[in-house]
Amino acid sequence: MMNKRIEVIDALRGFSLLGILIANMLYFQYGINTEDGIAPSTWWDEAAYYFTKIFVEASVYPIFGFLFGYGVILFACSFEKRELSAKGPLWRRAIGLIVLGAIHITFVWDGDILLTYGAALLVILLFFLKRRVKTWVVWSIVLAVIMVPFFFIKTTLLDFLAKESEIAAAVLANGSYLEVVKYRIGMDDEFGLVFWLIGLVFMFLFIGIMAFFAVGSFILLGMAAAKVDLFKNIEQKQQLVKRVALLVPVGLLCKAFLLWDHFVGTIFYGLGTYVLAIGYIALFTLIFMKVKDSKLMDGFASVGRLSLSNYLLQSIICTTIFYGYGFGYFGELGVALGLLLALVIYSVQVVTSRLYRQRFAMGPAEWLLRKFVYLGK
Repeated sequence: MMNKRIEVIDALRGFSLLGILIANMLYFQYGINTEDGIAPSTWWDEAAYYFTKIFVEASVYPIFGFLFGYGVILFACSFEKRELSAKGPLWRRAIGLIVLGAIHITFVWDGDILLTYGAALLVILLFFLKRRVKTWVVWSIVLAVIMVPFFFIKTTLLDFLAKESEIAAAVLANGSYLEVVKYRIGMDDEFGLVFWLIGLVFMFLFIGIMAFFAVGSFILLGMAAAKVDLFKNIEQKQQLVKRVALLVPVGLLCKAFLLWDHFVGTIFYGLGTYVLAIGYIALFTLIFMKVKDSKLMDGFASVGRLSLSNYLLQSIICTTIFYGYGFGYFGELGVALGLLLALVIYSVQVVTSRLYRQRFAMGPAEWLLRKFVYLGK
């Protein structure tokens, strides 16, 4: 394994954060049930909506999962080189992410992914860390196949939660900060807190299992890629990367079946989310090899090195803009302006991340997590 940072990994992580922000912008603006809550009234809003759904949504989280898995193996191998055990630090990393995710959900935004990755890492540590590359790849495929039918369940669940999402939207649009927090943790009724405390253990077990099914496929794929040093001497693998990059148009075509309101369309859309994610990884790697010394790639890498801090900052900025206790623009801007706003916010993060890196090696959230992982040493 390589000791120095792999620049393409940092840049790809920064790029995936742009996609995450664009995808999340729909939920920052309209809440959970976006399909019924948006109803674009202009052609530009409709174009921005389908651009987000087809080009971005559900295809950037897998990239982040892939990089997460890649990082887990790099982390473990760095300990093995020094003849140390990585189990303790990895367990603390998982717990640290879960705690940060719980804080994020409670006090900032309930669309968190940190708790998901922390919970998935616990499952990885329990059952998969010491397995062979072949086992990781097989289980990655199995999990991907299992998850395709969940796109049906997701649609049904959103319909079921339609009334609840209307209540949530009203709280987010008009509620005070305390009212929003109370709603998130179930304290908006007489028995909410009691129910929440009793069900906490069972809920965590459920979240852990579902988190692994949701992101485990690409985490395992990333672990396999790290074990075979995929990005080492990547320039010598250009032909392979070019072939994989051809999955981008295939994935986009499959995701375009979103427009077909039929169960076959849903299956193609689910398949396309994974195919497009793999294609994006390869395409971005090709572009990186061509312009790796450019300011654009340095900007992506800067955001990527501070990915945890930048992710949390995106939530703080957007909830402040849209929620009632902030500027109160919930559901007001439209999808196209929301997309433009995402690009502006990310551009600011690129500039500030580059300036920040000139003085500090890691972001505040990264520093805090690192202190816990290494017990302050």
